Amino acid sequence: MNNTGQMILGCVLVAALALNGCGADSSGSSGASEPAGSSSSLAEAQNGGQRTGLGILTDATAQGRTGKVHTAAVVLDREGRLEKVVLDELEVPVTVKDADTLTLPEDHRTKRQKGEEYPLAEVSSIGQGWTRQADAFGQYLTGKTAGEVRSLATDGEGKSTDPDLLTGCTIAVDRYRDAVLLACENAEPLEPSPSDAVAAGLQR
Repeated sequence: MNNTGQMILGCVLVAALALNGCGADSSGSSGASEPAGSSSSLAEAQNGGQRTGLGILTDATAQGRTGKVHTAAVVLDREGRLEKVVLDELEVPVTVKDADTLTLPEDHRTKRQKGEEYPLAEVSSIGQGWTRQADAFGQYLTGKTAGEVRSLATDGEGKSTDPDLLTGCTIAVDRYRDAVLLACENAEPLEPSPSDAVAAGLQR
């Protein structure tokens, strides 16, 4: 597999993991309205107005030549409040030997996939690994609207300034917050299963 293929594979893994965590599919926001009785309208009725969205942000740092992919998958209720938030991140360090040699790591697992193998718990001030801290942040956002998420204050390192959140999450959350906001913008109605669609059609 070439270097471009490796990077694409890593991004796909992040997106797939986040979607599996939510148990729903999202293809992003099309911005097009649909008539009543369409599949989107049916989906909203079937799922109580729930919508799901996916947000993916990429960052590249010159120092250490490391790329990061932040992913957020969300489920919103009828009022636009977050019902479920699943976060993940992929770090990709790049080694450059010369103009013709660029090497990516063989391990394409995300932080969530690495689980306890990701070395954070032993150096964390609260003794918690990345997955537990990311889940604590997702739980903290649950029940909030996009506007409330946007107002989340962070310090110069991107960490939250809320003492309640800091008891369970001391990692930088600014880019996860931004990924959640993007996911909210991309949110679309959950698609009903084929059996649900047939049943709804029979009831009309």
